[in-house]
Amino acid sequence: MPWKKFQFRDQTVFVRVLESGKPIVHRGRAEMRYRLGAIKSYRTPPENLIDIDGEIIADAEFGGRAEPTKTQLREEPSKAATDETIVIHTDGACSGNPGPAGIGIHLVRADEVVEISEFIGEGTNNVAELTAILRALETLREDEEGAHIHLFTDSGWSLGVLIGGWKAKANLALIKRIKDAMERFPNLELLKVRGHAGQDGNEEADHLATKAVRREESSTRVRKRAS
Repeated sequence: MPWKKFQFRDQTVFVRVLESGKPIVHRGRAEMRYRLGAIKSYRTPPENLIDIDGEIIADAEFGGRAEPTKTQLREEPSKAATDETIVIHTDGACSGNPGPAGIGIHLVRADEVVEISEFIGEGTNNVAELTAILRALETLREDEEGAHIHLFTDSGWSLGVLIGGWKAKANLALIKRIKDAMERFPNLELLKVRGHAGQDGNEEADHLATKAVRREESSTRVRKRAS
């Protein structure tokens, strides 16, 4: 992943960022290093960082120890969506952590919209986020295995353990199930979206997940896509 200059307290630091220049936040903290080529990383809440509009520096140019990633976390797809692209937003919700948990899936096909609100019982927020992604992949049909698919989640942690090379310490069986399911879809792109930012699809998924927790029940709605 690339790096970008930020101000931290009274000095300039280098922070690992998405291609858009936004800090990558893992468990509430962003990774930073104090100089080019540094090996040791430090972590801080993103609110401690001030964007000074510096240039984005590729990891290879930065030097130091390369991050073992398989795929970069992206906010923008490599290929723009068309009418045939399947666009999915997933979200997980939890009342307490752990506590009653639910998932929301907003899936848009060329001809229909599928909305899934599912109560999954007691769980953590991470389990809910991962389960939402898994259930979305399970919802796809066999004839859609070659389709171009954009799957958005606001869970940076989920993306990190699924495609970012982060090492998970829990939920390993669930993560493996998702990775196995992903193998069916060679044109699948997992993408990061900012939560609670008013983006269509993400807002609907959030509503479906919180509804499942609030009512402790599940429902699926399929409707024709508006032309």
